[in-house]
Amino acid sequence: MVATHLYVDEIEINTRLSAFDASREELINVVREVVGARADAVDDDPITAAGLFAYIHGTRNTRALFRSKGWRHERRENIEAVRHPDRNLKVIYQSVDVACDEKHVPQAISGKGSGAERAIDQAQGSLFADGELDAVTFEPVTAPPSGVWFLCVSVNGEDVRAELSKAAGVSNGNFRQFEERIFIIRQGEWENVRVKGDIEPDGVEFEPVIRRK
Repeated sequence: MVATHLYVDEIEINTRLSAFDASREELINVVREVVGARADAVDDDPITAAGLFAYIHGTRNTRALFRSKGWRHERRENIEAVRHPDRNLKVIYQSVDVACDEKHVPQAISGKGSGAERAIDQAQGSLFADGELDAVTFEPVTAPPSGVWFLCVSVNGEDVRAELSKAAGVSNGNFRQFEERIFIIRQGEWENVRVKGDIEPDGVEFEPVIRRK
């Protein structure tokens, strides 16, 4: 049996994320953009607006983060991703039902199609049958990350969570398990990281300068 590797300790989280050229704070900033975009939906919008805004801004900001580090756009079989320039490593934004629950496998809100299944199988290989990743270990993986990873974000009212995780495969239209799960925002942490990210006024006021032409 192969275990799902969990990263919950801050030091181990930061160490693993450094292999992506990213930090926890940078990924939290992506989540802030997602939550803000969802809040832009109003009653007169289509019922799917909040989810669509989350997907658009999640994908946009995930790409912007990694492209600032030299990664590249990738778009195959209608799957929007960002890819490392030299390694077999890509990241995809994904809205899920619940993230960062050790007893629950995140499920994509909109499900996963055959394109995602092929992408994962090609990158990760069809290594695991259903149920073979039921065990959990907190021991970190030392090999550089590779394959298809998902920035999984769940927003349920004030309960906002996020993890960066490597899918083991797709079955019946959704994720069946993950090889690695890096917990970014756990249950109860959103209030603190949200407040930390707020911009506080510095007390300085600026007067506009008007020049005559």
